[in-house]
Amino acid sequence: MTTITTPPTMNITEAADALKIHPHSLEKIIRAGDIPAGRVGRAYVLMTRDVLAYAERVILDQTASRINASTTRVARKGRSHAGLRSASASGGFYAQ
Repeated sequence: MTTITTPPTMNITEAADALKIHPHSLEKIIRAGDIPAGRVGRAYVLMTRDVLAYAERVILDQTASRINASTTRVARKGRSHAGLRSASASGGFYAQ
């Protein structure tokens, strides 16, 4: 059995590749404080577990949003329109 070892740290290019984003986008995320990172010299160093935890948070947040949006749409579709009259049923909007 082959064991895949993941290095404990990533540079910004590796982390951006893992997240499928541009390195400049990752720098913005780092500056916003969403992923912890440190500079060693001029290069950022990120913990692999932090990058993967960020990806997991994004996935879970977006999934929850989709689920909430779909349940809201279902609830709206099922609304009753009792008591509402259309313009044609009442003889038009300006019926006398």
